[in-house]
Amino acid sequence: MFKLYWSPGTASLAPMAVLEEVGAEYEAILLDYGAEEQKTADYLALNPCGLVPAMTLPDGRTMFETAAIVMHLCDLYPAAHLAPPPGDPDRPLFYQWMLYLADTIQPTYRRYYYPERFAADAEDVKKRGTDTLLAEFAIVEDGLRGEWMLGKRFSACDIYLHMLTTWFEPPEALYARYPNIARVAAGVEARPAARRAIDLHRG
Repeated sequence: MFKLYWSPGTASLAPMAVLEEVGAEYEAILLDYGAEEQKTADYLALNPCGLVPAMTLPDGRTMFETAAIVMHLCDLYPAAHLAPPPGDPDRPLFYQWMLYLADTIQPTYRRYYYPERFAADAEDVKKRGTDTLLAEFAIVEDGLRGEWMLGKRFSACDIYLHMLTTWFEPPEALYARYPNIARVAAGVEARPAARRAIDLHRG
């Protein structure tokens, strides 16, 4: 059985939604961020970054990094069709969007939520972070040419994109600006399996 360490409103949403989509048996272990349970010695042994998620695999090993967890689950459960198989023409596009979301947009949120960590003028840092986020989301918006990020096929990229949109305050402002992204996010919300994870994160 998988063990997923999670906390509401964090990057643990995407792996949880994927676990629900593939129908894997897992235990969701809630960490209290207010009590800094993610900084305890026991948890740091699982994820030395002191962040969620972390996921213990059935063989007892533990991995962290959200995108890595998501892609690993996609490969473990190919019948769920959350990623194009190796050799498929859409596989490179899957890698491209997953890494763009995880390595470009996701880190920008640090300036959006924690501007004081980057400079004394936190207000300016947050403004620049917001402008950068909007520009980065615009690339996704312009790249959407079908129902989903990979065109006609739903994938874990759509789950990851949905998660990132929920962090924008308010998400509705982002959706109003980018209708293609709004369509993808609404499509993810409409999926019963992904919705179970979404509802849990929303409390």
